[in-house]
Amino acid sequence: TIEIAKEKACDMLGVTEKDLEIEVLQMPSKKLLGMFGGKIAQIKASIRKPISQKAVEFLKETLYYMGLKDLKVEITSDEPDCCEIKITGDDVGYVIGRHGDTLDSLQYITALIANSGNKGRFCKIHIAAANYRENHSQVLVSMAKYYVDQVLKTGKTYKLYPMRSYERKIVHSAIGKIDGIKAWSEGDGTCRSVVISPVINTNNE
Repeated sequence: TIEIAKEKACDMLGVTEKDLEIEVLQMPSKKLLGMFGGKIAQIKASIRKPISQKAVEFLKETLYYMGLKDLKVEITSDEPDCCEIKITGDDVGYVIGRHGDTLDSLQYITALIANSGNKGRFCKIHIAAANYRENHSQVLVSMAKYYVDQVLKTGKTYKLYPMRSYERKIVHSAIGKIDGIKAWSEGDGTCRSVVISPVINTNNE
């Protein structure tokens, strides 16, 4: 049976079934009249690669075909729910792309590939290209605080340029507890922006 074949594969490879990648080559069938024909189950079994390893292998292959084979790819953190990978090298700017578009796309595709066939919880893949995300976060925080100052000085409402969801979260986190202003997101899809407005005092004292 398939189950017996799986058990034998586990014994031979010294792992449990959850650590196996299994392909069924032949389904079992009973003998005709208990005497003729019949087939035993056949499977192809191999040890499942860690998601982090699959992610790194995919990244290295993709970068190679992008003509960026000299870039260094290394795992900086490897947890069951989240893996962090850092790419460094002289040509890392090509990985980042305009406004981080290439980096975001590469991260999305890598997560899909690395998690394919994974029966457990989805593992998030975070890809850092040099220090781009850290520097970009600092720029977002500085910009947000600048517009907060403008709102407090002028009493006007300011709408920032469209941002991705993680960028909006950075902005909201940076200004969320500042007195005298309120902020929210509006718009659809790629046109969604953060709006910063003064808090109108309705107290008639």
